[in-house]
Amino acid sequence: MTEAERIRKNSFYSFLTVSSRLIANVFIFWIIARFYGPDIFGQFTTAQVLATNFIILADFGFDILLTTEVAKNRNQALKIFQQFFSLKLIFCFIALLLMNITGLFGDFSYQTKSMIFILSFYMAFSSLSNFQSALFKGFEKLEYETRVTLVMNVLLILLSIPLILLRINIYVIALTFVLTRLIGFALGIFYSKSVLSNISYKFVLEGFNKIKNKVLVFGLFLFFNNLFFQLDTILISLWKNDNEVGIYQAVFKLIMLPLVIPDIITNTLLPTLSRLNYENREQWIKIGKFINKLLIGIVVPIAIIIFVYAEQIIEIIYGSKNYLNSINVLRIFSLVLFIRFSFEAHALMLTTSDKQHIRLFTVLFATLINLVMNYFLIPIYGALGAALVSLLTNVFVGIIYFIYNIKIFTDYRINKRIILYLTISFFVAYIFWQYIKFNIFLSMVVLSLFFLLGIYYFYLTEEEKKLLLSPSNKIFKK
Repeated sequence: MTEAERIRKNSFYSFLTVSSRLIANVFIFWIIARFYGPDIFGQFTTAQVLATNFIILADFGFDILLTTEVAKNRNQALKIFQQFFSLKLIFCFIALLLMNITGLFGDFSYQTKSMIFILSFYMAFSSLSNFQSALFKGFEKLEYETRVTLVMNVLLILLSIPLILLRINIYVIALTFVLTRLIGFALGIFYSKSVLSNISYKFVLEGFNKIKNKVLVFGLFLFFNNLFFQLDTILISLWKNDNEVGIYQAVFKLIMLPLVIPDIITNTLLPTLSRLNYENREQWIKIGKFINKLLIGIVVPIAIIIFVYAEQIIEIIYGSKNYLNSINVLRIFSLVLFIRFSFEAHALMLTTSDKQHIRLFTVLFATLINLVMNYFLIPIYGALGAALVSLLTNVFVGIIYFIYNIKIFTDYRINKRIILYLTISFFVAYIFWQYIKFNIFLSMVVLSLFFLLGIYYFYLTEEEKKLLLSPSNKIFKK
């Protein structure tokens, strides 16, 4: 199998994995928001966001490290797996303990505290399941991750949707999240034997001194990278109220859908680019530059639709006047979306070239900036203030990543196309803004066709078209 064929195959499985996970979660959260209202939705999402942050603490870089190290040293896969899994169990227990302590002593409502306790177990099983997926990625066998994820998410939908429609107690809905993650972990144990026949889940603590620096860099990065993007939800819960959290999270869950695209690319290319950085640096750079350009091309029409038609989107999705305050928040997040797409390839290149420490210090400062600015803006402006802070901190991170990768991504010909593409896009966005009352669905069709034709016939070079469409382009050949 050629490099291109392997990437396309894994891209397909990655698409199924990431999209099924996000679509299931977004759909379920949307139903909860509609049927239970902003207050209960705010309680549930506060606990879920807290669980997401503690998943990062439990993972602490072991997932990415397992993927990259196995991809480079498959002969040592068993040793690497056992070494990281033992540490993973320790961190998972610590995260479980700390999440419950946070819920117990944090200034949350009683209902939110109860939700935090239930979802702490969701956090633990999700973290263990993620670690198994990292092993599958290391062997570039993403089909096993896809099978596990599909089972978990299909079960989650089948179990939770009827309960939500019947307006069963929200705690029962939370328990379905826990149950499906437990089943996923058990299924992951079964499939792990297919990629590593002699796999063992024994608790073995050896050689930690050799890997502790990498673990600390990756772990602290993942924790602060997630925290600076989701800290605001926790702060809104502490400094405002559950209703304001519901307003903010109503937007946040919508934004997670388009973010599936860079997630799929990262999920697919992380092991490949880790290997190519050692084997063929020229290929590594070419693929990185192409992904950067492609992501910018994709996000522009998405951001335009979200910004221009924010009011219609909120009305269609949530159908309630309780969420009208989400409209301007959604417009701000359309800009956040553009920024995150724009620096995703830069971030991936830093990770796969052993420069994760740069990402660590960047997100550490971004988290501090986020905390300080939210301290002043959330009490006054609530969810809108948090959205503005999120935009500013994401711009800060994007600038730093661009500076460190400027030698890789700077190319006059490509930059010229991107600049012209963005200029035309701004003009198109202005035109649609003038006709904002135009049917949103028809507008989406027109915009999609316009940008698809523009990307193919103008934005991409002939070489990039071949890279995207040809099954065996020479850029991938060793």
